[in-house]
Amino acid sequence: MAFAQAIFEECWPLWQRHFSPEARLRLGAAPLATLAGCAPEVASRYLNACEQEQWADFGLEKRRAEWLGGRMAAKWAAAGLLGETAGDWHSLLIRSAEDGRPCLATETHALAPFISISHSGPLAAALAANLPCGLDLQQPDPRLHTVRKRFTTPEEELLHASLLPRSFTETERLTLLWAAKEAVRKMVRISPLLGLREIRLLAGQGGQGVPTTPLALTFTSAREQDLGPPIINVLCFFADKLAWAMACPMLTTKE
Repeated sequence: MAFAQAIFEECWPLWQRHFSPEARLRLGAAPLATLAGCAPEVASRYLNACEQEQWADFGLEKRRAEWLGGRMAAKWAAAGLLGETAGDWHSLLIRSAEDGRPCLATETHALAPFISISHSGPLAAALAANLPCGLDLQQPDPRLHTVRKRFTTPEEELLHASLLPRSFTETERLTLLWAAKEAVRKMVRISPLLGLREIRLLAGQGGQGVPTTPLALTFTSAREQDLGPPIINVLCFFADKLAWAMACPMLTTKE
């Protein structure tokens, strides 16, 4: 598939040790520049009729490219887990659940992978897994300074800053924390969606904040829930001027 591709393949052996041994994950990406002005006959190779109608309804070209890139990345990632080829992508239907998060349905497999889609700047990306997962991408944004009280606390900021190299700017730290909480929000399947202030940072393992040595953060939900783990771990890092955050059930250490 020319538009979607593997990304960070060399890092997965390092990342896998953080995840549950049962977790099978695949990460795909689609550069949005390759999708600008994409012709309907090209999109129709990968989208089924329902998805083509939804794609055609977007009036803004930027939004059309973001939506298409996310779907292509998600189908590429999910197809890899299912052993499907690009020719089988019409059987993979991505819908929006009642709470707005994307979900995958397939005509040929009893169990469809969980998916999470994100886009920011020049890239759309998607994570597919056999367990609930969350993915978020964010460009550093100075406006986060003015809304920090909406998603974090001073205690969380101090803890988070202590885990990262001093070379990270305050904007980069806030962006990485925002992305991590968004990834948790996408992973935890309760309704209504968790508020970012309901997601509390408990601890972390310091890394360099790059793909080969990501930061591992541990969160919990302030809302009581019957479904989902009480502790959620997130791997996060910066790459190509984007903050990446991935949440999926991970290994826990017993005392």
